[in-house]
Amino acid sequence: MRAYVEISRQKLIKNYEIIKALVDKDIIAVVKDNAYGHGLIEISRILSSVGVKMLAVSTIEEATLIRKNLIFTPLLLLGTCENVSFASNYRITLAITSLDYLKKLVRGNVPLFVHLQVDTGMHRDGILPNEIEIALNLIKNSKLILKGVFTHFASIETYEQQNTIFEEILTKISLKNIVIHSQASATLTIQNSSTNAVRVGLALYGISDLIDNLEPVLSLKTLAINEIKVLPNVNVSYNQETVKKEGYIYTLPLGYGDGLRREFCHEFIVNELIVRQIGITCMDHLMVFSEEQINLNSKFELIGPKQKITQLAKELNTIPYVILAHISPRLKKIVK
Repeated sequence: MRAYVEISRQKLIKNYEIIKALVDKDIIAVVKDNAYGHGLIEISRILSSVGVKMLAVSTIEEATLIRKNLIFTPLLLLGTCENVSFASNYRITLAITSLDYLKKLVRGNVPLFVHLQVDTGMHRDGILPNEIEIALNLIKNSKLILKGVFTHFASIETYEQQNTIFEEILTKISLKNIVIHSQASATLTIQNSSTNAVRVGLALYGISDLIDNLEPVLSLKTLAINEIKVLPNVNVSYNQETVKKEGYIYTLPLGYGDGLRREFCHEFIVNELIVRQIGITCMDHLMVFSEEQINLNSKFELIGPKQKITQLAKELNTIPYVILAHISPRLKKIVK
């Protein structure tokens, strides 16, 4: 078997229950970008089975894949969709990301559920505060059905300022039976009485320093496909790194084609032993060195309970989401 991603169903459900109890609001589970590398269909199935309010995706392709796998939980498409009839037929709720996009949806002249996105300071997408009345009037006089309103906070530092703007805008909207969401993983612990739902991404997958008892859902593991006994001064891989001691080279079927950083030297845990990569990462392989011989049935863990993704992110000078988003979809997902 090549390298694979192992998903813990139990941990995902536990994280969901912890967050649900903490916020006491409906959960919109963000499963965009292949569920943050965890597997779009695998994660969507698990969350749908526990009654999540809604799934949020980035692209119409993700939404279509969910529907074609017979998952009928309400879907929020955070990106845009050119084929409004398709979205209507598949019962995909669309986010209104700009006034021009709203006008295009109105011209489509088909019944659609929509969530009105408000730009309160992110300055990326959404209806501007001075466009709200125009947007509401367009929706009122169309076949669009307003089912939600939301915003996206740029940072903790701008939370209060953006939230004040959002609350002012809410006073202009009839909120009966409307899903209101602004909080995400980074702002879940901030009390907010104006919303009745939260969007959760990284925290749902167990990656958060703000909420106690969450557990990472994903592990990245592999078996060695080759063992070579070597003496000192043997050169390894493309950049010909030199082995300093006698020991063993193990070839792992994992490379930058799977989302690893080519220039970074990775460490794995195997049988409580930490082994270091030697030589440069290849497209489909990398090599590790061990002074001790390792059983070829042993699993090498790059990410998991003992190899925290948060620590790997620090070493790579990035954030966990970047690492997860780069995990290749070609890696098999195993749900346990």
